[in-house]
Amino acid sequence: MKNYFCILLIITLCSIAFTGCSKSPEEKRSAYLESAEEYRLSEKYAEAAIQYQNALQIAPDDVDTLITLGEVQLKLMRANEAYKAFMRASQSDPKNIKSREYLASMQLLAKKYDLASKQASEILQIDPANSTAKEMLAQAMFHSGSQEEAVGIMEEVLQASDPSEATLINAIQMFLVIGRIDDALDLVSKGTSIYPDSTRIRFLASDIYVFKDNIELARKWAQDAYHAGGDDINAGLALARFYVAHNMDDLFNTLISELKTRFPDNPNTYMLEAGIIRQKGDLDKALSIAQKARDLDDSTLARTLISQILLEKGNIEEAKQLLMKAVEEDHKAIPTRILLAQIYVEQKDPASALETLDVLIQNIPTRPDVATTAAKAYLMKGEVLRARELVEKALQENRINPTLHAMMARIYFAQQQYKEALAEVDLLVSNSIVLSDIIYIGALSAFKSNKENQARPLVEILKKGAPEAWPTLHAETLLALFERDSKQAYKLSLAAMERYPEKPEALTLYVATASAMIQKEEIVRKLTSVCEKVNTSACHMILAGLHESSGNKDEALKRIKEAIKLEKNNQTLYHALAQFYARNDMTKKALDEYTDILNKNPDDLRAAMMLALINQNRGRTADAKKVYAYILDKEPENALAANNLAWILAEEGSRNDLNEAMRLAQVAKDKFPEDPRIADTLGYVYLKRGLLDNALAQFQLALERLPDEPSVNYHNALALAELNRGKEAIHFLEKALDTQTVFEEKKQAQDLLAKLQAEIKE
Repeated sequence: MKNYFCILLIITLCSIAFTGCSKSPEEKRSAYLESAEEYRLSEKYAEAAIQYQNALQIAPDDVDTLITLGEVQLKLMRANEAYKAFMRASQSDPKNIKSREYLASMQLLAKKYDLASKQASEILQIDPANSTAKEMLAQAMFHSGSQEEAVGIMEEVLQASDPSEATLINAIQMFLVIGRIDDALDLVSKGTSIYPDSTRIRFLASDIYVFKDNIELARKWAQDAYHAGGDDINAGLALARFYVAHNMDDLFNTLISELKTRFPDNPNTYMLEAGIIRQKGDLDKALSIAQKARDLDDSTLARTLISQILLEKGNIEEAKQLLMKAVEEDHKAIPTRILLAQIYVEQKDPASALETLDVLIQNIPTRPDVATTAAKAYLMKGEVLRARELVEKALQENRINPTLHAMMARIYFAQQQYKEALAEVDLLVSNSIVLSDIIYIGALSAFKSNKENQARPLVEILKKGAPEAWPTLHAETLLALFERDSKQAYKLSLAAMERYPEKPEALTLYVATASAMIQKEEIVRKLTSVCEKVNTSACHMILAGLHESSGNKDEALKRIKEAIKLEKNNQTLYHALAQFYARNDMTKKALDEYTDILNKNPDDLRAAMMLALINQNRGRTADAKKVYAYILDKEPENALAANNLAWILAEEGSRNDLNEAMRLAQVAKDKFPEDPRIADTLGYVYLKRGLLDNALAQFQLALERLPDEPSVNYHNALALAELNRGKEAIHFLEKALDTQTVFEEKKQAQDLLAKLQAEIKE
């Protein structure tokens, strides 16, 4: 009996389960929609989007669901996904006005005026009296250049008995642009009679009188707007901004006190006051007031303002932590994400910058501050083509934006397109935009293009702005060299070295110019004095080269080892030491020295590294591979070992070797994104895999830091030759061969040069 009861219980439970799971598709859809609506009302938009998508699996053409999904995607800042949802809705029901209005609005915001115009026209075919569509059509046409026709459409819209406040404002702005000031003021009068409480129309009138240079009347309209606003604090804040813009400090302070009294719990008054005081340079007071705003409302805006002030005070880590927390809690925080990404860029962490910007790159890639910040990160990673693509697209929609043109100058310079870089700089200068780093790029581009006459005025701009800054002294020195004024070049380079001894470029420039003016012993004496003060690896390495060329090998070796002590992770220094041993027939001594060290202490990876490097320089790649593998087994992210093993594997060239070479090169690149030798290796791996554009981008990044390195110039020429850019390749081959520096691939470079020159003659 007991067994029968158990069987009956199991059957009953299964029946209940089966009944519970046998909902019809329509019942499931209703459940999804109900759940989605609950999430939407609770502002859990990500969860709501999933449930709407589940409902659409059952009824993919349901227009109302598609439109609501689009609205939720907009809340999530997923503009592309929202656009797709509205597009599907309009395709499912071509006569649905709401979906088409959303599409036209998004196209206007994206400055796709041709698409917006087409969409608005199609709405009007369905509903000829649709005033919203008429207005969107007018805006699209106005921004496309058909201003008179657009204004005509707006005047037709205004004939309606009750034009909206927004319609009146748009029409007033159009009249202002085409110079119909009196008509704009007539609309202001009409607008204030229809909407007596409108603050926006009154502030627009204030702007018009500012334009007419009637500040007194402008102030009257702004004050009227504030009084019309009643309990709207935004009207008070707008009036406060008017006072600031026109240096009415007493009125500003009185109004701020009044707003604090009227709206004691509103943080925006404190936010505005903190921002103004920050602009005036009192950072401590600004921070204190911003903190009061945050005490009232711990908002993303308050955190961002506090972070900006902290950054200006030099408290970078504190600002960074505050921004990270704000982004984590508010995924829609656009300025916050951009500011955090800019910190990562300054800290030379492009991967984190791009991760922070990812959602913005996907949804608003053409916004200038998104495009420029992301482009800086891409440049840092050596992904010049991605940076260029991003900025070019942003420029299509923001053709006169100076920050985008400045970034384009940087990109052209990184790609060694010096004429194009110079053209961008000239464009900025002609519009009175003189950013020192961009003027510097322009001057260097002029020198590299042999356009001394164009360089000279740019150097003068640098001298006026910051006469003793490094870019100015460098550009002045180059100009003196172009003018064959060795005495002036030496004088300027000496000043640059004394003022900027920590800059390797300043030391190198000094040595280059001093050799024509004073004895080598004097150069060594001056440089030794500098090294005693700054004690940098660059200084020791330059001294090492001077000592070696004078036959003082012991002192040269001592200086190289001092440099390595200062920068234990700098792979270039280890290469230099290994090459020193090879040049001076000290290989066996070095191998014995480092083998003994490693036998005594198997964890001494510096000794292991030297063994690998010396073996690699001697051509004993099998031995080098074993030691690099040993190092990577103990320390998988060792950038130097990963980079050098990647090079060896790329040289050997099998498919498996190239896959592993790519992985290792990327390990090194992620750790040191700006290291030129790592960029050279990654470029070589790309070259071997046939990814020529990627290879070229990496070689160009390497050349930016090592412009005279013969091997990098040769590798760059290889990529250009493969891309059928033979004339450009010849330039880099000639540069590679026009040097006293020994490099292993010299014979291959000579052969390629001869081949390309013969092809051009044919």
